[in-house]
Amino acid sequence: MPIDIISTVLYDGTDSIPGWEYLKTYVPVALTFGAIKYYFSGASNTWERDLHGKVYILTGATTGMGAQVAYELATRGAQLVLLVRSTEDIWVVDYVEDLRNKTNNVLIYAEECDLDSLYSVRKFATKWLDNQPPRRLDGVVCCAAESLPRGKPRQVTVDGVEQQMGVNYLANFHLLTLLGPSLRVQPPDRDVRVVLATCSSQALGEVDIDDLLWESKRYPSSQPWKIYGSSKLLLGMFAKEYQRRLMAYERNDKAPCNIRINLVNPGIMRTASTRRFLSMGTVLGLLLYLIMYPIWYLFLKSARSGAQNVFFALFAPIFPKLEGGNFVQECKINPKVRQELTDADLQKEVFDKTEEIIVRLEKQSAIERKKHKMAEDAKKPLAEKLREKNEEFERKSNIAEKPKTTDELSLKLNRLRQQISIGAIPNGELPLFPESTTNQQATATGKSSSSGANSRKSKSRKA
Repeated sequence: MPIDIISTVLYDGTDSIPGWEYLKTYVPVALTFGAIKYYFSGASNTWERDLHGKVYILTGATTGMGAQVAYELATRGAQLVLLVRSTEDIWVVDYVEDLRNKTNNVLIYAEECDLDSLYSVRKFATKWLDNQPPRRLDGVVCCAAESLPRGKPRQVTVDGVEQQMGVNYLANFHLLTLLGPSLRVQPPDRDVRVVLATCSSQALGEVDIDDLLWESKRYPSSQPWKIYGSSKLLLGMFAKEYQRRLMAYERNDKAPCNIRINLVNPGIMRTASTRRFLSMGTVLGLLLYLIMYPIWYLFLKSARSGAQNVFFALFAPIFPKLEGGNFVQECKINPKVRQELTDADLQKEVFDKTEEIIVRLEKQSAIERKKHKMAEDAKKPLAEKLREKNEEFERKSNIAEKPKTTDELSLKLNRLRQQISIGAIPNGELPLFPESTTNQQATATGKSSSSGANSRKSKSRKA
């Protein structure tokens, strides 16, 4: 009984407790490690929010912190659209199915949007916007990031941009600006939130307005965190300027802006990206990482602990009352930021410069795709070309499929008119009274037939 143990300790001393020497030695050590682990796990979000019926777009939602965010949002009933490199990947299919089963939420979908390609980002955004009425969108959570290990050569995206810059900054910039119409069209009573994951390494970044994407400067293979930090710093500047432009937009209903963009620093976590960076992308480095794993476990956050900051940015009721562009760290707003994040003129200049760069890169990418397609077509045999041409014509004229261009629309309308016996109309204008057009065509046909008969009669008389 506890009372007997306490009385024994009081009368006979602590040495009467069995195993006291071991308890005296190891319990303080265990408590110390527990306190260290608790401290480095960071703060936890205490806010909750009903997410049933809400729609969120997520990037980087298949691994690390993004996967934890997707799980928690799906558990709360949100509809999720996960942006992935390819929807045909069997691993992605299994992942989505498994997430649906775990969360008992079938409203989880994957859409193809490779952040390594500006063209892929534009295709997804165009598909998302091409809907009437406009799709519901309650928020966008950008967790995807690329961190290259030390000692590796320069790697580039499909558009030829340094990969960390292309994925961490340029792709997020392109995605959110293209989704701007969808964000602005949401009802004024809808709380729309955009969360961008950043990092403390932005303190190591720099902004060169003449070479934003490190296209001219030598790649620092021994210090790749410089480019990573620069990409996160540019992302923060974009968030500030984009929020300012959204606030300045005048809605048709004259309602105030209901969109809030916030930056979240989740801290250093034990994720695949961190493992790749610490192991320097080598087998020996991975072995050292495994040997030192107890240290990483003690001092680095789990993905769930890092995701608490994202939940705070999504759930806390204070953000709709603020201007946006806040820096969230340890589940609170951190007012101390770099000077670049307070320079509105520099942010505007960087925003405009980035738009020009994206236009240039997309034009170059379109030219390269055209050249590649022409080269591939030149290698195909004539029979295959004719078959593909016929298939393309059938697809364009199939009235069961949605037209993609005005030419396809005209082709489908002509096919439909033929099926209902109206006939194709050269100028593309449908008559006000189709019956009159049909009667006129019948009358014209009758006149031509009678004139042909009269001409034959006149010829027989002459004979």
